[in-house]
Amino acid sequence: MNPENRSDHEQQASGQKVSWWTTTKFLMMHVYFVVFIEELSLTASRAGVGFFADGYLNITIGLVVPMLGYIYFQDDKNTVPTVKSSIMKGALSLGMIVGQLVFGVLGDALGRRKIYGKELMITIFGTLMVIVMPTSLSHEGVIVWVTMWRLFTGVGIGADYPMSSTLSAEHNPFRSRGKMVLIVFASLGLGNLTAAIVFVVLLTAFKGSISDNINRLEWVWRLLLGLGIIPAAATLYSRLRMKESIPYERYVGGADPSSGSRGLRQQWVEFKEYFSDVKHAKVLFATCMTWFLFDIAFYGVNLNQSIILSQLGYGKGKTAWATLHNLAIGNIIASAAGFMPGYYAAIPLIDVVGRVRQQFIGCILVAVIYAFFLNCGPNVTTFLIPVEVFPTRVRSTAHGISAAAGKAGAVLTTFAFGSVTEAIGIRGVLGILSGVIFLTALLTLMIPETKGKSLDEIENDTIYGKVLRDPQPLRTTDRKPLQAQ
Repeated sequence: MNPENRSDHEQQASGQKVSWWTTTKFLMMHVYFVVFIEELSLTASRAGVGFFADGYLNITIGLVVPMLGYIYFQDDKNTVPTVKSSIMKGALSLGMIVGQLVFGVLGDALGRRKIYGKELMITIFGTLMVIVMPTSLSHEGVIVWVTMWRLFTGVGIGADYPMSSTLSAEHNPFRSRGKMVLIVFASLGLGNLTAAIVFVVLLTAFKGSISDNINRLEWVWRLLLGLGIIPAAATLYSRLRMKESIPYERYVGGADPSSGSRGLRQQWVEFKEYFSDVKHAKVLFATCMTWFLFDIAFYGVNLNQSIILSQLGYGKGKTAWATLHNLAIGNIIASAAGFMPGYYAAIPLIDVVGRVRQQFIGCILVAVIYAFFLNCGPNVTTFLIPVEVFPTRVRSTAHGISAAAGKAGAVLTTFAFGSVTEAIGIRGVLGILSGVIFLTALLTLMIPETKGKSLDEIENDTIYGKVLRDPQPLRTTDRKPLQAQ
């Protein structure tokens, strides 16, 4: 037998020298693997850092507000009044609505490359301004300062939704858009968990000084916010240097990408033309309403974990430090036991179960088993579906509109949760949220499945058919599809 035709293992076992061709193939495969891992890591970290900041900064406000109560509201039972607390918590979501709508449109009109990175600059600057809040402010001054700069920060975080989701789907080293987008989005859960862990570490480090002087919590809440933007600052340069996505150049930018962007007027014309078709408008309505209803439930619990844990008796302690420490541990348990496993369980399932079916099943199960299926199902799919179901020319805009609808739900639940909880109790509120999730499941049936569909098929409008059924084999086109997902 010719040695070159024998397996590498056989040749090595017999003591014969491995052929030059086998060695070359091995080296080529090794180089390809290294390049693939490097590209995957760069894409995931560059796009994921915005969602890490979202998860981190969203959960920290629920931890910061109780500390502000101990520092600035000592004459009001060490508690920020419910309405004022809701205003500070809801400011980020209000800003996110603005960022999602504005940057979603700009991403389609001017191109991804020209916009990407600017949103991270807004997030970093806004957070820094919250951190440097003067210590001499009155009650009202504290509320106004935190609210104003959290609103500004929200514009940057909201802008990241349409930009990073779109670029994750279009700059795709995987053969699956779904897996890549969900890997990026899972950074939101990592941000939640990291914030809770950092809070515990800071409380432990400052335990002695806090026991002696409660005002030492000033250092804790400022450091808690400041440490969360370090990853964002580290990846800012990489975002600003990002190239334009191939699908945008191919489908939108024209044959000559250097000829310039379309501009807002042409974007508006194409947006109206696409959504004048009833079937397209129905899908946009469904992606908006499912995200809106889901975020009512998700942020109703996520932004108010301190209230829920207190109602369950977990957040109560003999001292201020003990109370805050219990809340931090409770947040870690919620993130580590439910949120994080749910995010990462969704990644391998998304191409097996399908986007629409996974959202539908997840919603039904969330009504019974909350944390895990919340994140394994609708939390990831409400984010993924809008970036896949619409073509490149309106993808960023439609995702921004859908995300903004979701944040409108977050704003609603933020302002209503505390008052409704006081009126009907935590059990009644959770029952209402369960019903909201069930309605989300029904609206999901209006959305077509995108599993197994290439970008060409989405561009050519071939994805519409019966919902909750496996897609048909890929249609042969006169040009090679960019990606078969």
